[in-house]
Amino acid sequence: MKVLVVTGRLAEKIVKKSVGDLADVYVCDIDVAAFITPKMLEGLNLSDYDLVLVPGLTKGNNWKKLEEKKGVKIRLGPIHAYDLKYVLKYVESIEFSHETPACRLIESKKAEDVINEVNFLEEDYVFKIRDIPIGGKSRMKVVAEIVDINTDNLTEKIDYYIKSGADIVDLGIPLEFDIETINKAIKIAVDYSKVPVSIDTFSKKAIEIGVKHGVDMVMSISYKNLNALDVIDDQAVVVVERDVEKLVKLVNIAKNKTEKVIADPILDAPLSVAKSIVRYVKFREIDKTTPVLFGVGNVTELCDADSIGINALLAFIAEEIGCNLLFTTEASSKTIGSVKELKIATYMAKASKLRKTPPKDLGLNLLVLKEKVRYDGKELPKDYVRAVESKEFIRDPLGDFIIYTAKDYIVCKHDKITIIGKNAKEIFDTILRYGLVSRLDHASYLGRELKKAEIALKLNKNYIQDRELNFGYFEKWL
Repeated sequence: MKVLVVTGRLAEKIVKKSVGDLADVYVCDIDVAAFITPKMLEGLNLSDYDLVLVPGLTKGNNWKKLEEKKGVKIRLGPIHAYDLKYVLKYVESIEFSHETPACRLIESKKAEDVINEVNFLEEDYVFKIRDIPIGGKSRMKVVAEIVDINTDNLTEKIDYYIKSGADIVDLGIPLEFDIETINKAIKIAVDYSKVPVSIDTFSKKAIEIGVKHGVDMVMSISYKNLNALDVIDDQAVVVVERDVEKLVKLVNIAKNKTEKVIADPILDAPLSVAKSIVRYVKFREIDKTTPVLFGVGNVTELCDADSIGINALLAFIAEEIGCNLLFTTEASSKTIGSVKELKIATYMAKASKLRKTPPKDLGLNLLVLKEKVRYDGKELPKDYVRAVESKEFIRDPLGDFIIYTAKDYIVCKHDKITIIGKNAKEIFDTILRYGLVSRLDHASYLGRELKKAEIALKLNKNYIQDRELNFGYFEKWL
């Protein structure tokens, strides 16, 4: 396939370096590639080409008419010129788009392929919990625990976990509980949840209540509450024990009552993690088929570090060992998002095992504050003015704004109107439409604060107006 890559003057060098001999390059008479229009290509003879890639940030709809007129596919290339060498490898296998930049399209296609490959294995399982395959070659399932089972907002918590990707929702039953409250909470969860419901308790009484209402799984059975097996009906049970030999025996005892047995050698808190992982390995060497639960939340909740990298690494370790369920909670602010993080990690881990490659370049990733590629930085210009912050403040005669976040929205309050939105641009565009700002410095301030609020929302961080976002300034302690 013969390909022409179109760019502007400023990106010419990097485009030609990235493309090499994989395609021809045409440089338009314009500096910024994103401003290239179909009119600039109307005089070109494109008949020798099978595909023309225009910059990814140009408006896709504008190219359809020119494509029809020229009889050549004219599609969006990547957003950044550096990615052309990567994108051009797929010209024979992917139909590029008028709407989606090629780099995003390829990542989306790769992710779709991974998900399909992994989902294909769902037919290989040891047993099902309701309709969820457990064990075998099927993907590890995420069990999300609700710690505070207050019935006033229980359905909201269940909805949140399911939306985040939970395969099973677990109710953490407190050591001391009111029977009426537990009855009500378990019934609400079982009747409402679209995914299987588990309860986590050592209390035989609580287990009886759960079984009566039809829970799908019971955590936790140990040697101290073995008599709780007497009340199990068709529920899956999780048996827990640190001693591997005792755990093997406990599994066999539980299997006399139900075939749906899951072993938990217990993942300990940080500084004991390695020893507990050894237990998992030993158990899996002895018992190669019984599904195993891996308590990731025991680690993420007990260390002050971002959960995303920890969740990813522990999920990869769990897959390597041969675990089948990942147990977590989002009981603290630092672990918010853990369910979603683990769900993505289960696909990455299984695809990595299938392909016998490291968990990278899959189209799925858990990169948030760091990136895979560092694009070549530009040199400082020879002539510049060093920026100096102004300390002068003049109030905008049209009034002030109070900005905060609430329930996944940015709230922007003015004396005349309150605006809510998901991103800075839509809110600022609305401010301009209502004529609520008159000074350039005020407009600049609003743009900064609204963007900070948007970033805070995306990262599940606190936003406080006029305060910088905290990204962990650990260097001051080094």
